[in-house]
Amino acid sequence: MNLKRWLYLFFSTLMVGAVTSLILGLLLERNLWGMGTLNIMVGLIGHLGAGMLFSLISQMGFFAYLAIHNFGLGLFRSLWSPVQVVLIAFTFFDLVYFRYQLFGDEASLFSFIWLPLGILVYSLIIAFFKVKQTNSRAAVPTVFLIFVVTVVEWIPALRENNLLSMYYMLIPLLLCNSWQVMQLHRLTQKKAPGKGA
Repeated sequence: MNLKRWLYLFFSTLMVGAVTSLILGLLLERNLWGMGTLNIMVGLIGHLGAGMLFSLISQMGFFAYLAIHNFGLGLFRSLWSPVQVVLIAFTFFDLVYFRYQLFGDEASLFSFIWLPLGILVYSLIIAFFKVKQTNSRAAVPTVFLIFVVTVVEWIPALRENNLLSMYYMLIPLLLCNSWQVMQLHRLTQKKAPGKGA
């Protein structure tokens, strides 16, 4: 990937995070509209800034995963995909069990399953589209990136256990990670000679 393509990925992902957070802020914080023009502007700028921050977290996680993926391929070779599947299952279990241990109180264990399950289903959907555009070997890494890496990036909001804050951080992270993984094969493929840059 050359500098031009990396800059495209960086700024486009920044925009995905900013626009997503802005839309979420408008939808989730309706009380913002009754607070006067200056407060609305400050609120909108705050949402844009938060979205850009979430985008930067997503990009750090994405490039960290690319390094880990290359290391894993070198270390585990053909076993790297099964290792990732085990880590996906382990992350799913941890996300359910430890949240239940910390915040369960009187809630049932089932109420802590639906959110990780939703993220996993979303990961599988993104992997389906990634495989359609590339090959079957992209399935497990895509699910790993969208599920495991997003959950790791999401830890600050998970600690708060505030559903609104959790959604406000989760959705931009998911969309930024999805955007990056769906752009990666387009940006790294080599052009045929004579076809231009």
